[in-house]
Amino acid sequence: MTDVLVKKDELHKLAYTKLVEAGLNEKSATEVSDVLVYADSHGVRSHGVMRVEHYCKRLREGGMNKAAEMAFEDISASAAVLDSDDGMGHSGMIAATKKAVAMAKETGIGMVTVKKTSHCGALAYFAEMAAEEGCISLSMTQTDAAVAPFGGSEKFFGTNPISFGFPAKGKPAVVVDMATSAIAFGKILHAKETGGSLPDGVVLDKNGAFTTDPAEFSCLTHFGEHKGYGIAMAIDAMTGGLMGERFGPHINPMYGAYDQMRGLVSMIIVIDPAKFGNPIFAEIMCQMVVELHAVKPAQGFDRVMVPGEPQAAYYLDALENGVAVAESVHGFLIS
Repeated sequence: MTDVLVKKDELHKLAYTKLVEAGLNEKSATEVSDVLVYADSHGVRSHGVMRVEHYCKRLREGGMNKAAEMAFEDISASAAVLDSDDGMGHSGMIAATKKAVAMAKETGIGMVTVKKTSHCGALAYFAEMAAEEGCISLSMTQTDAAVAPFGGSEKFFGTNPISFGFPAKGKPAVVVDMATSAIAFGKILHAKETGGSLPDGVVLDKNGAFTTDPAEFSCLTHFGEHKGYGIAMAIDAMTGGLMGERFGPHINPMYGAYDQMRGLVSMIIVIDPAKFGNPIFAEIMCQMVVELHAVKPAQGFDRVMVPGEPQAAYYLDALENGVAVAESVHGFLIS
């Protein structure tokens, strides 16, 4: 299946229009579209506008609050909880990041947990938000069961992504954003959408055997075997567990039960290096990037890159030539 190239602003308008048509308020529709187009324009298509149709379905069937009234509860000068009122996860995390940055600027560190929320999109977006303010960030979110625990053949934890963000003076933010599964669940959807195949050794079929056919997909596996499994468990503990909410197989599925709220929990921690006596953190990160670029590349590689760098290069190309969108996804957006 071929892709359609769409200018970034036009893609944002298309996504926004669909979400508003589904009943979402204009402010949240703008924020959701910001995060989705950010993902597509950075090459993270599994978290881009391909999700709009799903969001519209859930909004129409009652599985997300179209007019959520989010409210913060301050726990201390450095900690808060945001009740997302079952609204869009993107809007909840944008508000949480702004709050965490403000607390970090005052006390050195800010932590915000977002409860009663939904899918929040690419965590890298929020990492860049914090980095633009000169801050370090750590964010994570839970998802519904999709990954087999190490040694198992049935799904238990979700893909449970985690992200780190660091400002680097004169360079794009250094962003580590990864699912704890061997590949993101959205890549399964993208493969189904485009007729592609999956990498070998990352997903299981219903019999517990590896498959490359997205149509035979039953569950994902964790990256690094027991290591990714352990991190996924820790993320569920730090989100749903911390807030006394659901975890793993108890979380309402993203695909299915469209009339039920997801009840997810997300979290972000923001640190202001200046408050820790280090006003040159971004310069140190710049030096780190420069020195990594100077490392002799291994066979088969042109050079060493830092996390987030391929996505930053993709973004520059997308700005100039347009954002690639699957033809079927584009067809829905313009319908």
